[in-house]
Amino acid sequence: MVLWGLAWPVGRLLALDLPPISIAAIRYAIVVPVFFLVLWLKEHSIGIPRAWTLSLLVMGLLNTTLYQAFFLFGVRYAAASDDSLVIGIGPVLIAILAAFALKEALTKWKVIGLVTGLAGVATISLLSPNVKVINRPLGIALVFGGAVSYAFYTIILRRFINRTRAELTSRQAPSSLRIISWVSLLGWLFLIPFSLVEFPWNYPWTMEAWLGILYLAIFSTIIGYLFFVDGVIQIGASRAAIFSNLVPVFGVISSYLVLGENLSIWHAA
Repeated sequence: MVLWGLAWPVGRLLALDLPPISIAAIRYAIVVPVFFLVLWLKEHSIGIPRAWTLSLLVMGLLNTTLYQAFFLFGVRYAAASDDSLVIGIGPVLIAILAAFALKEALTKWKVIGLVTGLAGVATISLLSPNVKVINRPLGIALVFGGAVSYAFYTIILRRFINRTRAELTSRQAPSSLRIISWVSLLGWLFLIPFSLVEFPWNYPWTMEAWLGILYLAIFSTIIGYLFFVDGVIQIGASRAAIFSNLVPVFGVISSYLVLGENLSIWHAA
């Protein structure tokens, strides 16, 4: 959770001076080969059935392409601490979507969670002490778009897993590593042409910038994912999901320590 939380200030430092889509494209140019190398070492194969391609393509577009674009443009326009709190509405959005797409119960507590979450987003947008930003409402709206994109990805992922498990034996069903490897690859392919439109060769790619991208790729994405999967194995998915709620907390703290962003009672609320 610390690795994911620190991604917010690192992402803002990068996005203020460099083209966001190009940052994401380079990040996944590192992530994708490593994921497939780990997949090969663990499972001795990397392929997928052709029937899975469309589902994985849509998930790649949502989880890799759109989420990364929303994330990096969002931290360019608004404070990283504010943005990291906005992304915390994700679990509530997933619960609401699951009620319609997966026929899960839509309880009053889920509705209350959505209302209070939206109220929190509005509060941060209007009352955040971080006023020295380019366009806070736009940045927060973009990050909220990232939360929506990730929520749809999660629902499609659940349906994909349920369908493949019903059709195949547990041994034949895709592992989480195989899914994330292909989701990363297919989403990265969408990022590449958009990054070229930004003319990234016209920007100063300093050593500090490369170190930041390496952090996002290796620590935040690869190691963060592998640690989380190991945590799910050790303590179960439900308990591991609870710890994901700490990401906004570490995002706020690391943004304060790294960027010197302002904190207020509204962040605690």
